[in-house]
Amino acid sequence: MKMKMSQSFSLSLSTFFFLSLLLNFHGSVNGDDIVSDTCKKAAASDPQLKFDFCVSSLQANPKSKIADLLGLGVISMELSSSNATYIRSYIGKLLKDGQGVDPRAKKNLQDCLELYSNAIVDVQYAIIALKARDFMEANTQMSAAMDASTTCEDGFKEDKGLVSPLAKEDNDFFQLTAISLAITNLVK
Repeated sequence: MKMKMSQSFSLSLSTFFFLSLLLNFHGSVNGDDIVSDTCKKAAASDPQLKFDFCVSSLQANPKSKIADLLGLGVISMELSSSNATYIRSYIGKLLKDGQGVDPRAKKNLQDCLELYSNAIVDVQYAIIALKARDFMEANTQMSAAMDASTTCEDGFKEDKGLVSPLAKEDNDFFQLTAISLAITNLVK
């Protein structure tokens, strides 16, 4: 009797683990599918948006595996916010250290610091608007945030021969905000 109970328990436990693995695998496939499908649609809606960047950015957040489209929008905006915060900090470091920075770039860096400080606030308002399903306001705020990257780069381009020390950072932020805008438009 004890042996049958032990075998029965063992069989039940094995079945439970098998079903858990199956459900976890199935869930991760669906999570990867929504990210991939969303990024395909987003990239199709904006020729400047890079599909691979979109997928790798969203998949970097484990919540993307269980998110719906609105959730992916929030995740993308949170990524934009974190990135803008990093860029603002990086600019502050460049201004403080000044090593390897063209002296002519300092004014532009100060302008970019202000732009990214404003972008952080814009993205926070966009997140609030998206969660409230106010898609127009979310778009307006994300568009304002996106302008930080292009305006920052344009400042460096105005000085002939001046290379932007923020080219990669500006491009990454542009991509992240483009993802957020595209997803917001898909959710509407």
